[in-house]
Parts: sequence; structure tokens; C-alpha cells
Amino acid sequence: MKGRLLIAEDEPGIRNLLAQLFRAQGYTTDVAVDGLETIERLKETEYDLLLMDVNMPGRTGLEVLRHQDEVGRRIRTILMTALDEKEAMDEAKRLGVVAFFGKPFDIFELKKK
Repeated sequence: MKGRLLIAEDEPGIRNLLAQLFRAQGYTTDVAVDGLETIERLKETEYDLLLMDVNMPGRTGLEVLRHQDEVGRRIRTILMTALDEKEAMDEAKRLGVVAFFGKPFDIFELKKK
């Protein structure tokens, strides 16, 4: 296996597409449907990468990032968003996000990152 990913996305179609894509590429892939489940999974399992939506129920992507900062264990993170959120993206960069993708995204560009 290439590594372990957590995909945190509340839209079932996007979540399932990404999970299938990365599993086919040889990654172990887990999913979370909202911010609360994302935090729980991050507590339970070590991941190589978190691919996360900014706007999710329960906790936003930024709140999940802040939680990682509080527990002192950060994971490389790529954020996805359908909105133009300059302030949120600036804060996410400060919290260590390695890349951003707008929705809809180019699946081939995402695979490269």
C-alpha cells in the first residue's frame, strides 16, 4: 500500500468518487461524513494525508485543523471548497494546509497533488 488517507466530505457522491479513485491507486482509504467524525477518526488512526472539505456539518474543516493543533499532532492536509473564502484559506495556510482545490475540481490535478 502507498499510504493511508482520510477523506472528509459531506457530499456522498464526491466522497465515494474520491475513495474509489485513491483505493484504485493503491492507497488505504477511510472516509468521514462530517467534522465530528473526522476528529474521531484522527484520534483513532494515523493518516498520511487528510483530504477535507472546508464546509462540513458538525465541525468545519478549519475547526478540525484547529483541533489538530490543540492535540499537537498535525497531518498533511489538502482542503477542498466550493466557495471563495479568502480569510478561511489564509487561516488554513497558517494551520499547515499543503494545497487547496476549488469545487468542482480537476480529478487529474488532485491525483498529482
